[in-house]
Amino acid sequence: MKQRDYHETCHGHHPQHPDGGEWNHVMVLHDGSTVYADTAAEVLSELLPGYQELDAQARRRTRIRHAQQVAGLVQRLQLEQAIAQGEFDQSDPGQAALADILTTDKSVSLGLELPDAPGRAADWLPQLPLVLVTTNYAPHTRYPRVGGNVVWIDPADEVGYLASLHRTGVFSYWTSAAPATA
Repeated sequence: MKQRDYHETCHGHHPQHPDGGEWNHVMVLHDGSTVYADTAAEVLSELLPGYQELDAQARRRTRIRHAQQVAGLVQRLQLEQAIAQGEFDQSDPGQAALADILTTDKSVSLGLELPDAPGRAADWLPQLPLVLVTTNYAPHTRYPRVGGNVVWIDPADEVGYLASLHRTGVFSYWTSAAPATA
């Protein structure tokens, strides 16, 4: 069960669950509305129309595609903010090359190597974080995970995906659901 509250600002209350308890999942959407839901899938159905009608494999593929799009959006927002704050200058050739890496299609796996140690993975060290999708890297692919200043979006499962969207700073999501155990 889910409910969507269309108030654009906090109005001091949240709708009570029909059983009198709390909602397990809450997410503020970009239009200012808030989704209150029993399941992560119900929240995702607000971001991804038709999501709940998909089988498990199609849901995973849909989350991955969405994560790749969101990663590109988050990266662009971070870059635009750094430019606006004077922390990044695309007219500087060194920073222009950095911008090329940052704006690489997020469906592509990046391999960072140390120039003096080919084949050895390097960490992302620039101040501006690199936004990547976990499913493009080990253990999901042969590419090792990039270390360092990286914001990871993880579409592997529903609750983890929503939590990683929250960690980007672009989405607001809360859950009272118990974390999945491995």
